[in-house]
Amino acid sequence: MSKEILQTERLILEELTEAHFDDLYDLLSNENVHRYFPGTLNIFESREFLEKVRRNYREDRTSFWAVIRKEDKRFIGICGLLKQTIEGKDELEVAYRINDRYWGKGYGTEAAAGCVEYAKEVLKRESVISLIREVNHPSIRVAQKNGFIYERDTLFKGIWHGVYRKRFGSK
Repeated sequence: MSKEILQTERLILEELTEAHFDDLYDLLSNENVHRYFPGTLNIFESREFLEKVRRNYREDRTSFWAVIRKEDKRFIGICGLLKQTIEGKDELEVAYRINDRYWGKGYGTEAAAGCVEYAKEVLKRESVISLIREVNHPSIRVAQKNGFIYERDTLFKGIWHGVYRKRFGSK
């Protein structure tokens, strides 16, 4: 049984475990989901990805979480809070990947909003970021719907990304 992290209206975000591996591999090997990423992951890379996610969660309680649809308990993707260092500054990034079978239903926006609320209320963060490539218009729209504002471009893992930020306290 996975540990529940948070709930939204239609979704449960829970700790990613070995029980999610087949669905996770399906997501990570999906070319359409990863069209704005350097590439898909094979089964071995997906196994390493899961182990890294689990290690990060054990060490600092931030990482990707499984996104489960409440109505049928179906795994539809991953979303979470990732510690990143951007231009020498520690940041907390809201990041997600939703399986393309579930696109167009607002699940990415809803899962990301749940993570934003978690960062604010549970982790007491002053702000969170999203790192999004300029060509990834769907993710830019998700960030904007959740109140993120473009700040600047930065080189992240050798690829230019926009830094979008959501600040708390100043509405």
